[in-house]
Amino acid sequence: MVLFVIGVFFVASVGVLSEASIPITREQAIGVSEKSELVREGLAIAKSYTIESNYYNSSMLERLAKWHSDPIFKNVPKDSFWEGRIPEGHTAWEIIWWFNEGIGGHNAIVIIDAERAIIIAEPGGIILE
Repeated sequence: MVLFVIGVFFVASVGVLSEASIPITREQAIGVSEKSELVREGLAIAKSYTIESNYYNSSMLERLAKWHSDPIFKNVPKDSFWEGRIPEGHTAWEIIWWFNEGIGGHNAIVIIDAERAIIIAEPGGIILE
């Protein structure tokens, strides 16, 4: 009986660990981004909105990190590049919310770690006039 319980625990643990490495879907990433303060504020005042999404695999994140270490970025604070905040081997979703406020609007950008389903960064956005 004890061996059976240990076996079930082992199988369940392996299942949970293997699920953790599966990236979340676009729809799940949008759901996570809705918890962002920037998005909640935008939804509160917007007459309408659209959502744009970009998926970055781990090799693309490595290329971005290498590109941002180029000397042309020497005067840019390193923490302004969100891709350095994602663990090696992980992937990311960039969710961009475009809020229409009638005349003008703004957008909000939310970066999601696709393996952990958490918000990594909210680099802000731009005001549209």
